[in-house]
Amino acid sequence: MKKRLIFDIYSDENYEDLESSLQEVVSGYLSSRQIDAKCEVKENRYITILPHRKKEVLTKILQDDVYFLEKARHKVNIYTSVGDYTIYTSLKQLEEELDPKTFIRVHQGYIVNINEVAVFGNKQLILNKSGKVIPVSRRNVAKLRRALEQ
Repeated sequence: MKKRLIFDIYSDENYEDLESSLQEVVSGYLSSRQIDAKCEVKENRYITILPHRKKEVLTKILQDDVYFLEKARHKVNIYTSVGDYTIYTSLKQLEEELDPKTFIRVHQGYIVNINEVAVFGNKQLILNKSGKVIPVSRRNVAKLRRALEQ
């Protein structure tokens, strides 16, 4: 149906150019998601969110899309580029599932994606895209500094 819609909007000679442009964009996006600098296929790592209620569905979130995780009582809020999610688990359990090269616990209630850190200063950090200010505990300052230097 989408192909037909594009065909109706564009004339026949422009359709081939549009189709090849779309294929380049999609293949470029997919290859950037699955291939690292050495052109080896990366293992896609996901966080799986199991349904809590009957109407909810099983959701898989690509770890690269996660900005940070925040503890809220018996729940964990996951903030991503595609939306926010709340799951009933502990931050410690999620920390064990996350890639330790990408995620670091900076505070009792926060785990952040190292690639999203824009500014790291006096006991706090600011994330790139969300602009969220996250506290950093004294005992985790050195660990975070080492992770950012690598």
